[in-house]
Amino acid sequence: MSRRLSVLLLSTWLMTPSLVLAEDLTPEQLARIRRDEKAAVDKVNAAHGNKKSSDLSAAERRQMIREQQEAVQKVMDEHGVSAKDYARQSARMGPKGNKEVAAAEKDLAAKEKAAAAGKSGRAKEPGEIQVQEGFSEENPVVLEDQEGATQVLVEHGIPVGEEGPSEGPSETPAEAPSVQE
Repeated sequence: MSRRLSVLLLSTWLMTPSLVLAEDLTPEQLARIRRDEKAAVDKVNAAHGNKKSSDLSAAERRQMIREQQEAVQKVMDEHGVSAKDYARQSARMGPKGNKEVAAAEKDLAAKEKAAAAGKSGRAKEPGEIQVQEGFSEENPVVLEDQEGATQVLVEHGIPVGEEGPSEGPSETPAEAPSVQE
């Protein structure tokens, strides 16, 4: 066996396990990792006041970069992906793969929005709502009911004892139109 052939066999034998271990991530998995990574970095930036790197001192900048790297590593560990494999697959993706990941990110955002709307809708849902169709003597509307408080009567129309404008010429130039309820 020639030296060239033995090197070729050895190299293929060594590369095969790494190819099996490095599974391709689906676009949905990549989208989740990107969203979680962005959220982790945004959280670190918010902790430092969302300042630009030029506004920070060298020590603060070093600290912020270290915290960002730790946050990204934590996200990678949560998803069970090595940073090297993630970077390698992100670099290998072509325009079609990038479009698929972008579509998966939009789907995840829509699902999260729907889940948030569903939770807030259930949380704000009251028990029983009483619907009243108008006012009457049998079912009066009480705005504030306190013990010992006098009840306020609401009268419609002209109060008893007062009549319309007096007979004769009025001093007002024109009567205001009446408002009907």
